[in-house]
Amino acid sequence: MFKFLANLFFISFLLNFVWEISQMVFYSELGMGIRNNYIEFLKIHWAVSLKDALMIMSAYLIIGFLIRNCLPTGDVPKEQDWSKSFNLGWVMLWLLLPLWQAVIEYYSVYLYHRWAYAPAMPLIFGIGLLPILQMLILPSAAILLSKKHEIRS
Repeated sequence: MFKFLANLFFISFLLNFVWEISQMVFYSELGMGIRNNYIEFLKIHWAVSLKDALMIMSAYLIIGFLIRNCLPTGDVPKEQDWSKSFNLGWVMLWLLLPLWQAVIEYYSVYLYHRWAYAPAMPLIFGIGLLPILQMLILPSAAILLSKKHEIRS
């Protein structure tokens, strides 16, 4: 399990770092590092990607705990790992992380003014679509890639 979690963290970090850098054209300069100060820009996105990877690992562990301990006995998957087949765990992942990210975006953009959206950012109810998609797509990709790496090892 430790090896899988280490792979999950590393893959999550890499995927999120690439996503964070590539979506920067959709954010204003406010709070996310001036793009002409390359070292500061990388430090900020390194830290943000670490937090994203921790968020994915936390969600993976919390979902596993909830599935093993909070479902009626008949509904608990026989295997210890909820991500081995499509089940309630995947649905929880697809709901939990995008909602969590939407709350983070709302507080960071509108209440704390830590960053701001550029006019090019597509919005849903005032929240950036790309960060929501990030937490919808990347956790699943990281888990599946980590599983594939675990099988090869």
